[in-house]
Amino acid sequence: MLSRKTAGYVEGIVSIIVNTVLFMIKYLVGVMYNSIAVITESIHTLSDSLTSAVVVVAFWIAYKPPDEEHPFGHGRAESVGSVIIGTLLAVTAYELFNESVRRYLSGESMIFNWVLVVVLSVSVIIKELLARWSLRLGVKYDSKALVGDAWHHRSDAILSALVCIGILFGNYYWWVDSVLGMVVSVIIMFVAIKLIITTSKDIMGSKLPSKLESEVKEIISSISKDISDIHHIHMHKYGEHTEITLHIRLPPNMKLSEAHEIASKVEGELKKRYGWEVTVHIEPIKE
Repeated sequence: MLSRKTAGYVEGIVSIIVNTVLFMIKYLVGVMYNSIAVITESIHTLSDSLTSAVVVVAFWIAYKPPDEEHPFGHGRAESVGSVIIGTLLAVTAYELFNESVRRYLSGESMIFNWVLVVVLSVSVIIKELLARWSLRLGVKYDSKALVGDAWHHRSDAILSALVCIGILFGNYYWWVDSVLGMVVSVIIMFVAIKLIITTSKDIMGSKLPSKLESEVKEIISSISKDISDIHHIHMHKYGEHTEITLHIRLPPNMKLSEAHEIASKVEGELKKRYGWEVTVHIEPIKE
């Protein structure tokens, strides 16, 4: 089983290699058969190598050890990389929409050629398989950067499929690929925006999801009957490393050593269950 760091490197490097090879094949075929659409699509494939390179660099920085300036490590570099990937995905969606509108308004149809159809079909299969592999890794290792890269692969597969449809049916339904392109570009834009928003929450810090927060409060309350008013639970993610800060109230006449022992039990229990580094702030119960 790959470590999380290795998975990021492998996904990025494999993606760069596959995208570069597909670019060369599609570009050469596009030039040979004078297909501007295929040449343009090949350049889009090559641009996917940029997002995969972002993945590699983000994982490299994220797994650098903590230092004096970054005592919690460099894990948020992966989140920054995810925002960059989401932004590039949004740009891809915007360009696809503009190109689809241009084709529709110009009434442009594509010249049929079996070689182009075969090359694009193979590209669709390879890029969709690459997308599913990247998505599976992203879900398995909880990496938004890998999920974002997966959607870049899928957007390229979709674009190749649209060009292929245009070549196959352009003589009968000249508008089909441009209309489908507009619909798909809107879907991709929503995915990009969602990726950017969810990743930004990791960078900015956020509260726990309601269900998880309730679960955490139940665990804390079960540690000691003296604990009350559990509040200010905040999550700070640094890649794989997660810091949790929270406040609890204890009786004002309790000895400092007893209060410290309870706080340590809370920190230890949450670390055991979730792997978090927890800091508990103690306040006296208001009388």
